[in-house]
Amino acid sequence: MIRRTTWVVLVIFAALVAVLVFWQRSKENAPAEPTSTPSQASLFDLNANITYLRLEKVGGAVVEMVRGEDGIWQLTWPEAKKTDVGAVQTAVTQILSLQILTTLNTNPGLDTLGLASPAYRILIGLEDGSQVVINVGNSSPTGSGYYVVVSGRPLYVISKSGLDSVLKLIESPPIELTPTPEATPGIEGEITPVVTP
Repeated sequence: MIRRTTWVVLVIFAALVAVLVFWQRSKENAPAEPTSTPSQASLFDLNANITYLRLEKVGGAVVEMVRGEDGIWQLTWPEAKKTDVGAVQTAVTQILSLQILTTLNTNPGLDTLGLASPAYRILIGLEDGSQVVINVGNSSPTGSGYYVVVSGRPLYVISKSGLDSVLKLIESPPIELTPTPEATPGIEGEITPVVTP
């Protein structure tokens, strides 16, 4: 015959098993909770407006732009009659929104990262007279970013797509092209310019 204490222990054990099964099933059926992922930090948090921008392929082409007192950007090098202000403003906005993918806690060597002799250099002049220099090195192993060093700050990997859209101005400076006048044939095959209002 089974003793009373044995029955009590069996009832307690069965109750614990039932609670455990109920708890696991309710956990499986619960709606998934969103997990917080750390948002990528922006490379810049500038307190002053950008007034000067110089993009250079080290040992190669250079593009310089200055923002006038009227707030309009002007291409100063190479010289141009008209500047594509929209392209310059887009580049400035892109620079201000560059995202840090990784902060390097150890320095594997500037030579290894392509920063001992950087491929590109960006000089940013600010309204308060200060300057920021970004040296751009090699692409990261994943190909999603570039190694960069910014004046007096740690080494970073920043978004390649964001930086590529800025660096393309070196090869295609923001020069606004003036439309060519239309021509129509005149008397005896002469071409007479057509002036449109």
